Amino acid sequence: MQEEKNLRIGVITAQASQSEQRQLLDGVLGQAQKLNIATAVFSNIYNFQKYYAGTEVENKIYDLIVSERIDGMILTAESILNPELQQYIYQKILSRNVPVVVTGAVIPEMTCIDNDVQKDFEEIVRHLLNVHHFTEYDMLTGYETVETSHLRVQGVRNVLESYGLTLDDSHVIYGDFWMNSGEKLAEEYISGKRKLPQAIICANDYMAYGICDKFLEHGIRVPEDVTIIGYEYVGERFYHSPVLTTYQRNRKAVGITAVNQLYEMITGKKAEPVSLSGYIVCGNTCSCGVNHKQLNQELQRIRREQYYVTLNFEGNFEQQLTIARSIPDYIHTLQEFTYLIRDVHAVYLCLYENWCSRDFRSEANSDTDEEIMLCYTVSRWGKFSEEPKTFVRNQLFPGTPDEHISNEILYFCPIFFAGKELGYFILQYEKPDVYDSVFKDWLKIAANALEGLRMKNDIHELLQCQNLSEYHDTVTGLYNYAGFLNEVTHALKQAVPESMLTLFLIRAGLFSEHASIDKRGLAVRIEIENAECLKKLISGKNEFCGKLSSGLYVFGTVGNYSDSYEEMITDKINTLFLHSPLYSEYCGMDTMITVSGRVSVPDADANLQISVLQKLLQEKIRHLSGKRSHANYQAYLNMRNAMYRKPHEEWNAQKTCREFHLSYGYFRAAYKELFDVSFHQDLIQSRISHAKYLLLTTSDNLPEIAWQCGYEDEKYFMRQFRQITGMTPSAYRNYH
Repeated sequence: MQEEKNLRIGVITAQASQSEQRQLLDGVLGQAQKLNIATAVFSNIYNFQKYYAGTEVENKIYDLIVSERIDGMILTAESILNPELQQYIYQKILSRNVPVVVTGAVIPEMTCIDNDVQKDFEEIVRHLLNVHHFTEYDMLTGYETVETSHLRVQGVRNVLESYGLTLDDSHVIYGDFWMNSGEKLAEEYISGKRKLPQAIICANDYMAYGICDKFLEHGIRVPEDVTIIGYEYVGERFYHSPVLTTYQRNRKAVGITAVNQLYEMITGKKAEPVSLSGYIVCGNTCSCGVNHKQLNQELQRIRREQYYVTLNFEGNFEQQLTIARSIPDYIHTLQEFTYLIRDVHAVYLCLYENWCSRDFRSEANSDTDEEIMLCYTVSRWGKFSEEPKTFVRNQLFPGTPDEHISNEILYFCPIFFAGKELGYFILQYEKPDVYDSVFKDWLKIAANALEGLRMKNDIHELLQCQNLSEYHDTVTGLYNYAGFLNEVTHALKQAVPESMLTLFLIRAGLFSEHASIDKRGLAVRIEIENAECLKKLISGKNEFCGKLSSGLYVFGTVGNYSDSYEEMITDKINTLFLHSPLYSEYCGMDTMITVSGRVSVPDADANLQISVLQKLLQEKIRHLSGKRSHANYQAYLNMRNAMYRKPHEEWNAQKTCREFHLSYGYFRAAYKELFDVSFHQDLIQSRISHAKYLLLTTSDNLPEIAWQCGYEDEKYFMRQFRQITGMTPSAYRNYH
């Protein structure tokens, strides 16, 4: 069982702004806050029933539900229209092995909750019989292939039969749950093809609206000539005449019950139950007449929403975003127009670290669970950050769970353009609420402008790049993914069977900001510098280096090498990268990871081997990301980076403790916990590492190198160098 204060549940829905989902979420969010549970709502925007290539990528937002920060899930199954998407989400849910409650559908081996639509329609018929005394009915239901359509019909028949009445098949009409099927039925009445009954019962409000609209157009009086009653209470009655009588399906109670069930499954504690029964909402399509107090509440809500629609229409949000030339410009504009998102408390922009690169989401970097994300605070009590926080994608948001409010409400909304997934917005609410259709427009404008910003970056970068080639990266001149595979494949064909393929995968620039669109000039210079480091590794014809995507490099060899070869090359890669001038200044010590592996030539598949190394790389990134959540990590890291940049300066642990206002014992323990090395040993390593870089890249003599690394005694430098590397400085230089 988990502690209540740490609970966070995920709510998986679709098109959350739709009326039916808003009602259910009202219950979920309100009850979760009452029980001190934080909620994370994951929803697409368009929710198409069929596959559309340009928008299908929005459904990648559901990949986030596998996050370990989710302790349980509520799935609003009926909201997800695409059958393939349903199965995709089911598989994601099963992969987490956490408690799950489903609403709106029956899924084997899962706890399922829903209103009893059959009983709801029994209540509708009792109202028509007991209050209006009708005996003649037509029933317009949904798709004939859908079970819920038949449940609605059965509810009507159950009550009629108990009164000695019948509803035969000729009075049951199947539709599609939308207004056009209501209009089609109305035309049958108008043409005389079908006789008007005393009452028409509709399986939802939309079909009832279709009938009312068509009757109004042709002069058929409601309720004088016929009574019409709907179901669902979708909240759009004021757009149609007369005001519809409908039945409030108690989705809010379903949401409350779902949270209660999940709470019990996680903690073993029970919450107070609620009734799932709904009620009639009277209007003017039956002789009961509208309840003016209730209608006024509806009108107040729609007037408020219309106010925001007007603000959106009359504002120049789209134009202002279009002229943004940098991320700060873009965020400033988002902040200026966050007032269009009704009642939101805070907005966060989360982008993939390499969202602005032309090779973004390439084949070589297609696994998104461990992607590095950049999080910008767009709006929080009038504040925003130009410098982003970094985190791993499956963490959902930066920081530790304790840094977030225990009962906060977060919505995760996808950002995408023309089949490219760019990231997501997080909307934070203090009270139970759901964004509306205005936010959908806001999000679309924001995504379009972001793509425009990316294209401006592409044009600028292309103007700086020369030597375009099918097999070469345009920035660095290194082999691209296809070029690297081509060269390695050719080398493997020429190699003897006893040879080995050894690959090194290097992820550089982790958690750093130079990849952002506003620093692409710097990013290009760093990539060129990284490429020069890789080229220094090549000493023979069967050695190749390439750039697979932004910040992801590969070095490969085909031949016979000693058992210590991988360790030696890894050390050389790290030395060259971490001490290069630009990389050392703008990236630092915890921003690169190198992994390696080897396989015999007969079994060699470079593409497969790269995939294996990528998974190993992601595991190491996750481990490193976890360390970064330490409260004092950044302060310690800044000091460590400075020590590695300037090893010749005097570094004293006692002095550092005074600056940090920490005891020496605590400082030593925390330092070793964060960096897996003691402060004293790391100081020695920083000096020896810098010495190795100078030996590899300069012709400086040993006394000069010793002095640059903080050694006054050349002999002591040589002795310490040999203790750590196993060879003298001169031997190291000659060997490499």
